[in-house]
Amino acid sequence: MIQDILLSCLNQSRNGAAIKKFLESDAVENFIHPCERGILTEILNIINYVHEVVVFTNSFGLAGKKKAQMATGEKADSIYGFYLVQFAQGVESGLEDYYKEIIRLESLCSQNEVTSLLYVHNALQIQLPVIMHLRKLVREVKMQKLHGCALLHSLHQQSDHGDPNLQRLMTKLLKPVKSAFFSHLAHWVLFGVLDDAHSEFFIKFVPYGEDDGSQSSVQTVSSDTTLLNVDIMRNPEDYIWQYEINMKQLPGFISILIAEKVLFVGQTVLLFKINQTSGKKHSRDFDETCSDDLGDLWNGKEQFFYNMIESLNEYDQINVSHIERVIVEIKKYVSTRLSEIAIKQTDLVRQMSLIKDFYLLGRGEFYMEFFHQLKRIEAESEITARSYTKAFECAAVAMSISEDLENFTLRVERSHTDLDETCDFDILRNVHLQYICKFPLNLLFCPKVILRYNKIFRFLLVIRKLQKTLQDVWANQTWSAKTTSGSVNVKIMNFRNHLLFFLDNIQFYIQVDVLESQFSIIMKVIKSGADFEEIQRAHSVFLANVLSQCFLLSDANASEMNITETVCKTQNPIYGTILALLNLCEKFGNLSTSSDSSDDLLENVDQLEERFNVLIASLVQLLVDIKSASILGPLSQLLLRLDYNHWFSSGQNTINSIRS
Repeated sequence: MIQDILLSCLNQSRNGAAIKKFLESDAVENFIHPCERGILTEILNIINYVHEVVVFTNSFGLAGKKKAQMATGEKADSIYGFYLVQFAQGVESGLEDYYKEIIRLESLCSQNEVTSLLYVHNALQIQLPVIMHLRKLVREVKMQKLHGCALLHSLHQQSDHGDPNLQRLMTKLLKPVKSAFFSHLAHWVLFGVLDDAHSEFFIKFVPYGEDDGSQSSVQTVSSDTTLLNVDIMRNPEDYIWQYEINMKQLPGFISILIAEKVLFVGQTVLLFKINQTSGKKHSRDFDETCSDDLGDLWNGKEQFFYNMIESLNEYDQINVSHIERVIVEIKKYVSTRLSEIAIKQTDLVRQMSLIKDFYLLGRGEFYMEFFHQLKRIEAESEITARSYTKAFECAAVAMSISEDLENFTLRVERSHTDLDETCDFDILRNVHLQYICKFPLNLLFCPKVILRYNKIFRFLLVIRKLQKTLQDVWANQTWSAKTTSGSVNVKIMNFRNHLLFFLDNIQFYIQVDVLESQFSIIMKVIKSGADFEEIQRAHSVFLANVLSQCFLLSDANASEMNITETVCKTQNPIYGTILALLNLCEKFGNLSTSSDSSDDLLENVDQLEERFNVLIASLVQLLVDIKSASILGPLSQLLLRLDYNHWFSSGQNTINSIRS
């Protein structure tokens, strides 16, 4: 009878048939003493606990693989997930001591040295803590549907245990799951390969246009598979930005900062592979060892870094500090290599100068020629969205800078709302300047960064356009006075001067106080020989400071500049007030070229001037409030220039006192 019980301990079928047959027989009534029935019940409970664990491991074991392959023709790893398969193997290894103990008891029983259930019970009770802990872990995995790095994180949290037996058990469970994690890490960091069909790693691939919140829409694919189809994409380098951090699978022992470093290194490797696939050849002037494969990046050190990652698996538990040191060292090496290539091979200093010239309107004469070409096209035919692209190309030819602009393309993008091609400013707020750069500068000027540059570019372009419009107002008024033998309308000219004073000071503040000072800082970092990570950090700070000091940081819904609306809805009050003033400048320019009678024209100018006085006083007050609450130096310069000798603020106070 004891032999049958021990056989039941070993025979763990899916439905527990052996145990059921034993209980259904009359062996319990005939051979078990009533005093031992409680002991038998506890032994059977232990058997049931083991049975629950074994059923879980069998679903990932050899039998489960065979059934899965017969049913779908796929590998079991692709059905259940690689981390779960490794965890099941760890659970099986955790039951080894239990099976050894059963075999020992069976051997003693066959020699008639075990004659009581109490002996068997006491032997199994020693194994009970391990069995109960395994059962607890299995239930957590099933109830919380843990897989991938989330499963590894759960095991890591429970790995530090006070019981030595359970400590050894957790080491056995962690070992295969850690091996899967470090294998994923090594393949992504060193080779840019992410073969992760069930989104188990903390880096994932999300195609453009798919909702990340929907589980069915997230499709993680192998990087190699993506590279095969990269030629059909309009810009094959765009797809690397579809890789992002999978927050659901980010283990707690990996910080966001370290995860971003892992993501960056993998994206860098992918760019090298894209350059090789696309047939882009690097110049041989930078070192004789430069090539278009991964050897250009690793320089023969990939095996060294692979061994470093493999060494992380030698620890019984997860050594968080060692993982961070390895990742930081790999990222530092990649950043240094990228810095050498970016500065010496792709001439980062010159590329940043071109960014300043064309995105930040450093070449003002070019954009004046651009507006001149637009006016010429307008005189010949109706202005459309395509006219801006044509004017941009004609201006480059006229200024003899076509070579500098070979990597820049100006186009007008369609917004969600209907685009009125007859409205100049409706087109300007949708204009987009595209910059095509070579590796590794595309890591620095990623699509999100280009969007931020375009936000600044559109803002400056509108200001320049309005300045030119007000200059044309002066020219038209002067020419009209000479041709009609009359006099210049002093009221219109004075108001025009006030508007131009506002535009000139805003433009000077942005170009000199903000852009020049911030640009000199980032150029100093680049020329100091900093690594690529420091350059990236300095560039991010540069853009953040420029957007902040230009009042362009606003909510996503107000990010588009719509100066044609009377009411500017934005969460940034200064930005909204400036947009309202730009709107007023546009109305004045349109009013000056209208065919209204002199009395109607002067009446409209009076209304605009009154509105201008209110807006400019409001802007000055907002700047005073922010200046008193912050230590931003450029705001003091803007306030000093804009309200010199308290011209606008005192004028508004005088108007308010007269009204009261």
